[in-house]
Amino acid sequence: YTFPHLTIQEFVAALAQFLTVDPMNIKRLLSEAHNTTDGRFEVFLRFVAGLSSPRASWILEEFLGQFPHQTICRVIDWVKAEVKRRAGNTRSEAGKRSLLNTLHYLFESHNPALAQKALESV
Repeated sequence: YTFPHLTIQEFVAALAQFLTVDPMNIKRLLSEAHNTTDGRFEVFLRFVAGLSSPRASWILEEFLGQFPHQTICRVIDWVKAEVKRRAGNTRSEAGKRSLLNTLHYLFESHNPALAQKALESV
């Protein structure tokens, strides 16, 4: 099946991460996607971060049921760890770009407490 626009495919792929029965591998999946250098997973990662926000996902949860709390926690922990890790590696252009993308995930999470905690640790 093909999607008329890649963004739809990326959203569905992100949503699938919240609907799977086994959320155990989400941190590994997020790290692998984030470590690709060509940027092809950036929109997917932003959708995953956005779906971890109760404010952003409540409408979908009305139709699909509540997202697994364990998955949401793992995504939030991953974003927090990535901000801390990427902030220490800004000497190169690639490091700066990676930090900027990670800050996009933080923004998409719509989680002020997470943003404050993550940025305080930097």
